[in-house]
Amino acid sequence: MLSFDEQLLQVTNGQTGEGLERICLEKFLADQIHQGSWGITLPSAQFLIDQDQAEQFCFQLIKNYWGKAKLFLDDTFQEAHFNIEVANERVQQFFDNPKNSQQLFNFLHIHGEMRFEQFIEQLFSKPIGVSKLKSGLDIIYVYKVKEQFLVQPIYSQHTSFWGHVLAKKLYSLFLQVPLLEIEHPLELMGILKQQLQHHVTVNRTASIIHKLVQQIDDENPRSIELKQLHLLNARTHFTSGRRHFLRLRKCIDALQANWSSGSLALNEKEKTLLSYMLFQEAIFKKEHEAIIAYGLYLIEGERLNNHAIELVVEYQDVLNSMNPQPHAIVKNYKENYLEHVFFVLIDTLVKENQFDIAIALLRNHELATCTVLFEMLQSPNGMQELHKIEANVQQDIAMLVDGSTQLIRESLKTWQEHYLERHGPYIQIAEMTSMHVCNILKILFHEEQDILLEKLLSVYKKYLVIPKHLNKLRLFIEQRMTVKM
Repeated sequence: MLSFDEQLLQVTNGQTGEGLERICLEKFLADQIHQGSWGITLPSAQFLIDQDQAEQFCFQLIKNYWGKAKLFLDDTFQEAHFNIEVANERVQQFFDNPKNSQQLFNFLHIHGEMRFEQFIEQLFSKPIGVSKLKSGLDIIYVYKVKEQFLVQPIYSQHTSFWGHVLAKKLYSLFLQVPLLEIEHPLELMGILKQQLQHHVTVNRTASIIHKLVQQIDDENPRSIELKQLHLLNARTHFTSGRRHFLRLRKCIDALQANWSSGSLALNEKEKTLLSYMLFQEAIFKKEHEAIIAYGLYLIEGERLNNHAIELVVEYQDVLNSMNPQPHAIVKNYKENYLEHVFFVLIDTLVKENQFDIAIALLRNHELATCTVLFEMLQSPNGMQELHKIEANVQQDIAMLVDGSTQLIRESLKTWQEHYLERHGPYIQIAEMTSMHVCNILKILFHEEQDILLEKLLSVYKKYLVIPKHLNKLRLFIEQRMTVKM
C-alpha cells in the first residue's frame, strides 16, 4: 500500500463522508488541507509519485493480488479449454521476469485502469470471464499528472473508502494542478462523477461537478479539454433530475456563448448534442415552438444520423442507443433517440396544425413511419400493396410477444388479450404506437390520402386501437368535415 494511502486509512479507520473530513482536519496535515465546495482537498504533492516508483508499485501490487490467484478454482478457465497448470505457470513466469514491469505499466498508462479480467486477457491474448474470482483487488487506476502519476488501487476490503479517497484525490488535482498538465482530464472527471454518485446524491453530485468546472474555468486558459469539461457539465445537468434539468438551458446558453467562435468553437457534433438536450428540455416544458425548431434542426442534413456512432459512444448517458427499427411501426419509440425525435416532432406538428411539414417528414424520412408506409408514399403504384400494412403489423406484434414470427396467430391472440392491461407488459408500446398511428392517420386525412388512410385505419382498429386515441381521431375528423361542409 502506498504510504499516503496507508496513513490515510490509519487516521480515518476507513471512515468516509463527514468522518473522514473531520479526522483529516484534526489529525492529518491540517496546515496543508484546504476547503473546497466538496469539503477538504488533499495535498497532491503528497499522493503523486514518480514513474519509477509507480511502475514498481503497480508490478508488485498486481503480483501480490493477481499473481497468486488460484486460477484452477475458476471454472471459466476450464471452459476456455486452458490447461490449468500451464495457465498458472504462465502467470508465475510473467512475474518472475522483472522486464515485464515496464510492459504492465505501459498498459496501465495507456488504458488508465485495469481489472483482473483485463490482466488475464492481456496475459493470455484472449478474453476469459474471470470477473467472479475474488482476488482482493478490484481495480487499479493509473493516470499521468505533470511528470508524475496518480496511482489508486481499489481494494476489495474497504471498497467504499478507497472509492471516496480516489474521488477526493481527483477533486484535489483539478483544483491544484493546471488542466493542461493533467492527462485525459475528461476521463478523470467522468471517474470523479461516477465515484461521487456512490457517496452523495445525484443532485449533490451535479452541484459539485458544476462548481468544480466553474472553478477550473476561472483558473485555466481556453482549451479543448476545458470545452469538454463544460460539455460534461451540461450532460450532468441533463441527467441529474428535475432541479438541474430546469437549469439546463441557462447552462447551455452560457456554453454556446463562450464557445461560439475561434478554433475551439463548438463543432457540428457538439452542436447536435446540445440541440438534442434542448429538444428534450422543450418536451419536458411542453414548449411546442421549441420542440419543432430543435426537432427540425436535428433532422435537417441528417445531423443525428451522420453523427450517430460518435454521439452514442461518447454521450451514451444522454442518447438512448437501441438500434433503430425502420421496418417496425409497433415498437417503443423511446428506445432509439432518432425514432423518438420523429415521434415527438410529428405529434407536435399535428397539434400545431402544421401538416405541410408533417407530410414532408413522412415522405422524406423512413423512420417517420416505417418501411412499408414510406415505400407506399414514394411509389405511385404503392397502393396496390396495401395488404403489406397488415402483414407488417402482424409481424411486429409477433416479434414483440414471442420474439419470432413462427406462431403469428398465437402471438396475435396473446397481444389482443393483454395489450390494454394497465400494468401489462405491452401497454407502453401499445400506447405509443396507437398515438403515432393516429397522428399519421390525421396527416393522411388532411392530405386526402383516402385509400391509404382507409387501410391503415382498418388495421389500427383491428390490432392497435386505444379507445381514447380513437375518440380523439374521430373528433379531429368530424371537426374538419364540419369546416369543409
